[in-house]
This record gives sequence, C-alpha cells and structure tokens, in this order.
Amino acid sequence: MNTCLIVARNLYATACLYRYEKILSGNYDIIYWDKDNVSETCSAKNIYRYYYHQGRVLNLLSKISKIKGYLGFRKFARSLIRRNKYDKLIVLPTQTGILLIDLLTGKYAGRYIYDIRDYTAENNRFFYFLQRRLIEKSGLTSITSQGYKKFLPTSDFIVSHNIPLISESVIREYRRRREREEEGLEKPIVISCIGGIRFIEQFKKVISVFANDERFDLRFIGIGSEQLQPYCKSNNFSNVSLIGRFTPEDTVKYYLESDIIMNLYGNHTPLLDYALSNKLYYAATLGMPILVCPDTYMEEVAVGNGFGFAVDLGNSAGAIKDALWEYYASINWSLMYAKCDSFMREVLEDEQTFYNSVIGFL
Repeated sequence: MNTCLIVARNLYATACLYRYEKILSGNYDIIYWDKDNVSETCSAKNIYRYYYHQGRVLNLLSKISKIKGYLGFRKFARSLIRRNKYDKLIVLPTQTGILLIDLLTGKYAGRYIYDIRDYTAENNRFFYFLQRRLIEKSGLTSITSQGYKKFLPTSDFIVSHNIPLISESVIREYRRRREREEEGLEKPIVISCIGGIRFIEQFKKVISVFANDERFDLRFIGIGSEQLQPYCKSNNFSNVSLIGRFTPEDTVKYYLESDIIMNLYGNHTPLLDYALSNKLYYAATLGMPILVCPDTYMEEVAVGNGFGFAVDLGNSAGAIKDALWEYYASINWSLMYAKCDSFMREVLEDEQTFYNSVIGFL
C-alpha cells in the first residue's frame, strides 16, 4: 500500500510520529512543514520538506506572511500527492485537513486517516461545517482526548494517546530514586515545565506565586523559555531556571531530575479545557505528581486518577504553596504508583485498539 503521512509542523513537534512509524515499518512517505529550519529525519522512504519560517503573528504583515505559509504548504503537498498517486493518506493535525479538504473529501474520500490533536476553531459555524465534512468522509478519525467530543461533531472516534517512549529500566530508576529520597534527604521540590514554552503571561503568574520560596525550584525547559528571562531578571528571582531548546533524547533526563510536572497552561478556553497534554502520560508512566488547572479535562483525569494536584492561581500565593507542600509531603508513593499503573493499563488498551484500527484500515 502506497501511503503518505502529511504533517503541517516540524517532525520534532509531532509527538505521535513514532506511533505511525511503528505501524508503517518504513513503508511510507512523509510531507512535512519545517517551520524552524532544523535538520530532521525519520524512517520514511521519502521525506519531502517544505520550509517556510512562519514567525510570530504580531501585526497585519506577519498575519499575511502566515497565510502565505499555509497556502504554500497546501500547494506543495497537493503537488506531491497528485504526482505520487498515493493509495492512502494520514493527515494531521486539523489545519492540514482543512488545507487539503477538497482533495481529501473528493478523490480521497474514505481513503484517509484524519488525526485531530487540538481544538482549533470549532465554535465557528463555517469551520465546524468543514470539520464535520472531513470527519464524515474519512476512513478513520482519531482524537487525543475524550474531552474533544464536547466540541466535535458526533462520530465513532478512536483515541490515540500521547504516550512517551520510556523504558521499564528508566521507570524503575526514577521510582527507586524517589524511595531513597524519602528516607530523609531534604531539598527543594523541583517543579518542571518541559517542552515548548508558549503561554508566557500565564507562566509569569506561576512564577510570581513560587518566587524566591526556598522550598521550590521552578524550571522552564524548552524553546520559548528565553522569553521569561527579562521578567525573572528584573525581579531578581533566585529559584527559577530557564533552559532553551533541547534534543528529544534529553526529555526523559529532565523529567528524571524533577519532582513535580507543571501543566499550568490556563483554563476557561476550549483550547485548554479539553486537551490531554503529553505531560499527563509522563506523570502516570514515571509516577510523578502533576500540577493542573481547575475546571479542565486534565484535572478530571489526573486528579481523578490519584496523581494530580489542581492549582487555582486565583488563590493567594501563600495558600497555594502551603497546600502543595503539605500535599507532596503526605503522598503515599506506593499507592500513587498503583493508581498511575492502573490508569496506564487503561490507556494501553486504548492504544491497542488504535493500532488494530489503523492496521485494519491500511
């Protein structure tokens, strides 16, 4: 089967890529948008790179530049699809499907997998209509969160979780380290936000809560963290570390150096209220507490399964820190590991269904 994976983003930002690589076993092509001008590779037979630096959308000119980028990627991808005459397509995320909707719902109706990974603009009637048509005409539609059913058209979705690749030996190493530290080693609690650092104003609020409290060590690790440097420097914060872009191979290392995972992106917006971050699965796999915002699906899943702690930034800084300190000190680690493992067993059942469905479709 002549199959092509089409991704309107960099490969390093495509968390699900390894999942499709495993299924396709190198028997596929990939078309992707290199937005950051970085050298990347994967297991595809043929790798087609579209390069266009999108930049940040700050004014009319940059918005026009963004539109040019999307139209350029559409032209690039359509040309390759027509030339190579693929049998099946795998399209992600939502923006890719919208760009190619005429081709997908026409010539490729029933012959593409539509992989939805975020809320986009489903509150817009016209966009919702396009989304519904893409879902109806797909051979298979996957979502990364059951919460997405609240804003998507009704359909028989399959769930594709953003599970990280972590070896059993690493999991054992982390949990043994935790047990040794519980024997009496005193140190600040390391709270890490690992990945792309995008919600800068939100993270400034987080920093202001924990600023210069010697009980906590905040770490923002990933591209975009440099945007927090002026704020931290001007306020002389002593317990905040900023680390820039890192290789995917270093991701687990940074988690192993942490005690709590930070997932405090915000709430009360569809983009954040229904998503399940890949940080959820790092937390559950390693057995780490994760900080989440209230009134989100992340809170429902993480707190509901016994390894999440909700932080309402509307409360006083002192109340937040004291409650978190007491929570962390009172964790029954054996019980939490058991709850994490139980949650991951359910996740892995969903993953097996996903693999079987994709293989059957292809």
